Amino acid sequence: MTSGEIVVGIDFGTTFSGVSWAVNAGTRTVRLINDWPDPISAIANAEKVPSVISYANGRPDQFGYSVPIAKESVKWFKLLLDPTHSYASTEEAIAVQSRLEKSYQTAEDVAADYLRLIWEYTKADICRLKGENWESAYNIKVVLTVPAIWAPAAKDRTERFAKAAGIPGSIMLVSEPEAAAMAVLKDKDEEEKNLQPGDCFVVCDAGGGTVDLISYKILTVDPLRVEECAVGDGELCGSVFLDMAFEKHIKTVVGDEQYAKLKDRAKKKMIKEFETGVKCSYTGEEKEYFVDLSGVEDNPEYHINDETITLKSNMVRTIFDHIIGKILILVDNQIDEVRAKDLTVKAILLVGGFGANKYLYTRLTDAHQNDGVKVLQVNGARSSICRGATLWGLDSSRRPNDIIMPRMVSARLARYSYGICWDRTFDSTRHRLEDRVVRLDGAVRARNQMEWLIKKGDKIEENQIISLNICNIIQGVGFKSAMMSSVSDFAQQLYYCAADVPPPRNGINVKQLCAVSYGIEHSKLRKETKRTGIDKVKFRKPTFELQILPGSATIKFTVLYKGTQVAYTEAEYKENS
Repeated sequence: MTSGEIVVGIDFGTTFSGVSWAVNAGTRTVRLINDWPDPISAIANAEKVPSVISYANGRPDQFGYSVPIAKESVKWFKLLLDPTHSYASTEEAIAVQSRLEKSYQTAEDVAADYLRLIWEYTKADICRLKGENWESAYNIKVVLTVPAIWAPAAKDRTERFAKAAGIPGSIMLVSEPEAAAMAVLKDKDEEEKNLQPGDCFVVCDAGGGTVDLISYKILTVDPLRVEECAVGDGELCGSVFLDMAFEKHIKTVVGDEQYAKLKDRAKKKMIKEFETGVKCSYTGEEKEYFVDLSGVEDNPEYHINDETITLKSNMVRTIFDHIIGKILILVDNQIDEVRAKDLTVKAILLVGGFGANKYLYTRLTDAHQNDGVKVLQVNGARSSICRGATLWGLDSSRRPNDIIMPRMVSARLARYSYGICWDRTFDSTRHRLEDRVVRLDGAVRARNQMEWLIKKGDKIEENQIISLNICNIIQGVGFKSAMMSSVSDFAQQLYYCAADVPPPRNGINVKQLCAVSYGIEHSKLRKETKRTGIDKVKFRKPTFELQILPGSATIKFTVLYKGTQVAYTEAEYKENS
């Protein structure tokens, strides 16, 4: 019999991942796992572990720091989990895809294998502190973070491969910037934030693959409650693209032919030195950096001597500025969105692994030194997302003797428009003739018309349910159909649109979100009134209520018939949407 709950937060990142957990009782202290197996000596107490995995005889073998540099491994596979984004077609992503195809694997397979190893290590960590019987003593809630800019199908895919990884119990998804905001705002030691009701701030979550931005307005301080005050934004300009740019620079310097002849071990060592040395320590100061290039001929013109390349400060700055320039534009645009609502941004909170970079902090500080916006590089920026995921899970749970308190995030702004495509009463002045159709009940309707239930930018309160009545015209609910099946199956297709103003008709900017399938017992449908349509066809016309519950990173669906949940409700997301 379980006596409590353990909440585990997992930040599954492009380059590094992190895990934290807490018991939902007492002080609810969050433990950050920082003793990953075989860490390199420079970061013996690592807050995060590399998102790298190796295989032996086709089976998952080692992960993180344990993977020998000489061993063939897979990294950056998170880039392939949302194929709708442009990075899925980059040279590096294509190389990862090619590597997986040779071993008959998918990115989802590798992600599940990696998460399985992470989960096994996490369980061992909990066991050391809570005893061997902890799994029977506690319910388990796992909160997994996802990029806010990911398409809905990619987020659904994440939940599926997490289950395939053997993660038990309740799995919840939260957007990475919201998790980071939770960690920052719950940190009572950050006195310099000094946020007051009405203040607005931008969270810039700069990670390995994506940079996500989210803006909040403080509603109350005690208890702490915030709401989104601008539609979030993001782009593919995380720190992994610095690695890619560096590697491209080396290819240009030594030439494609010589680079192709380098041993994989030498290439990995080169990238690792840039990643753990240059990238982490770069401040923008005039300084030279040295990276090993084993197997490369000397070339004084490009500062290559004795198998070592000297990186001049201006070259490193060029690599950084290309990526950081994109981040500055994202932040400026987000601040403009907030100011357009007559609100004032007080601070920019830098979080995430890349958010801990000093040069990024310097560039943002310089850009906002005259507009009254402070840039705060918060403590524990690298681990803020996984710690925030655990705090978010705790925030969604209530202990038995808790006073009912509101959630910290009281409202969000929709990043997309969501709706259905259905028939409207035909109007020749508004609708295309090609959309005209006569239904079974004789009604003249216009097909392909969009009904937007949620529009981009709409304010959605926590736990707000959006409802829609759906009428279905059905035939054949009689003795014969009942003999074949006891349930009638239906499906409602949902759509989404990223445009600021969604179109009234289904078109190129409208994408399929998912199909919500549901079933109702024949015994209930037979109680519906029989009707007679054109050509004396008999039919019934039951009405269902579709309930949509948007969350931080998920959308839940429920279908009701006359106020009662139907036999089943399932959502199948459109792949690559």
